Amino acid sequence: MKWRVGAGIILIIILAISLGWNKSGVWRGSYNSLEHIGQVCVNALNHGDADELHRLRVSRDEFLSWIWHEFPAAHPPNNFPGDFAWANLNKQSVLGLRKSLRTHGGKDLTFVDLRFGELTEKYNGFTLLRGSVLTVQTPNGNTLELRILGSVVKKAGRYKLLSFKE
Repeated sequence: MKWRVGAGIILIIILAISLGWNKSGVWRGSYNSLEHIGQVCVNALNHGDADELHRLRVSRDEFLSWIWHEFPAAHPPNNFPGDFAWANLNKQSVLGLRKSLRTHGGKDLTFVDLRFGELTEKYNGFTLLRGSVLTVQTPNGNTLELRILGSVVKKAGRYKLLSFKE
């Protein structure tokens, strides 16, 4: 009888792991550092790669599953629907991404730093880093501070971009 219980527990653990019941399942495509996000962003800008820039962001499912319900606007008296919030955030991000590519795409920039100028907000299960400033260097040595990124979400020691600024 004990071996059946043990075998059942082992089977449950194996199934949970195979179905992605771990940190990486929540953060598919996340980054291990802010520097990594900054480097990927600058590289994508240099190559005009809109798809790579989109991959920096949280997905619709991630936003609706574990970010939106933590924000005050999701609760009374506002009760904004998650799909409405995502549609607005996504529209802003797409427009901001396009503008960033038009302005900074293909310029052979070098990543210098990614820092945050506003207060960090802690929520249940994640932290929101606000006021993103992406510092880059141009080929002629000038330093630029780009304010093209929205907030960055930190969860379980991993990072993803919430949005691009319009």
